[in-house]
Amino acid sequence: MVTCDTVYTADLVPNAGYWTNYTDVPYNYTGSEQVFEFTATATGLHIMDLDQGDGDADFMIMYSCGNMAGNVTNFYWTGEQSEYIDLVEGTTYYIIADLYETSGPTTVSIKVNCLGNVVVPEPYFDCFQGLGIAPSIDAAFNLDPLDVNTFVANGFTVAADTAFELQQISISTNQVQVPDQGVFNIRENNNGIPGAVIEVIQADVTSSIAYASLFNDPVYHVVFDLTETVVFTEGIYWLEPKITTPEPSTVWWAATENGTDGAITMLSEDGGPSWTPLGAESIFFVAGECRTLGISDLTSVNFNYYPNPVDEVFTIQSKTAIESISVYNLMGQVVLKPSAISHGEIDLSTLNSGIYLVKVTFDGGYSETLKIVKK
Repeated sequence: MVTCDTVYTADLVPNAGYWTNYTDVPYNYTGSEQVFEFTATATGLHIMDLDQGDGDADFMIMYSCGNMAGNVTNFYWTGEQSEYIDLVEGTTYYIIADLYETSGPTTVSIKVNCLGNVVVPEPYFDCFQGLGIAPSIDAAFNLDPLDVNTFVANGFTVAADTAFELQQISISTNQVQVPDQGVFNIRENNNGIPGAVIEVIQADVTSSIAYASLFNDPVYHVVFDLTETVVFTEGIYWLEPKITTPEPSTVWWAATENGTDGAITMLSEDGGPSWTPLGAESIFFVAGECRTLGISDLTSVNFNYYPNPVDEVFTIQSKTAIESISVYNLMGQVVLKPSAISHGEIDLSTLNSGIYLVKVTFDGGYSETLKIVKK
């Protein structure tokens, strides 16, 4: 009987002639096998550290001790990386290591890391929304930062006479690597679908925990604490993330088919002009502080900008001093950040022709994001 966090080994030899075909596994196994019996002590995430040794052994996890028993994963594991799976407390599972028909002898090892029922915490802010703690995890949507035409967005709402000071974003992602950075486009609402990008937020991962599995990969609760507060007033907004990992890989936004907060996940495959609703709700929180607005709070900064389209020099005129300017491409990447601003002028001559977003932050923290065309 296997216990948690303990390494077990077994020697497998060729042509032992035991079990050959397994449920939902397309390959033949004529070598010997080893059965490891394991009873889950808690419901939730378990990490299987598997090693096939020098030979070619595969691992199956079954509901009973037999090659044609119910296959828990509907497939097999190669033992070349750790595997993530949700198990049920009190249920006994049978982890089978079997030698492939063309392999030589090998020594396999397994270890079951029992994380169990990992609890995703609510944000520590008083004001937050989104379905960050989902009743189930059923799907995942591609957030590949290299795909310039595909976006996934989910909505949040700011009530009337309220300023929502966004300070933290947390989302659930589904892939082997823990994410390290995120770029979050905030889009305005356009008759119930995402509209133009009005804010671009960049943030590093502050913390993450693995708390579930999907498609045999871990689901992480990933927290991004923002370095600058972004303020939103009354309206509907759309959160559109692009997430990266230390070694470039596809990142998936985990979703549930049992959403309860009424948000709709939308997909665009043409760079943003058209959007289609998806069949599951993305798992995320937006969090910060909420305050009731007075009349004086509704006053913004008066400014002008020109020309647009621009050839080389773009000018912003305002009686309020400009604190900083950042220029982003439509992937949310910073392409220009002037260290000094003279008379509100920005030299864009080094940029290629195209559409850019210019985020202007004024003294006092008020910011605006402008869409411009570079000729």
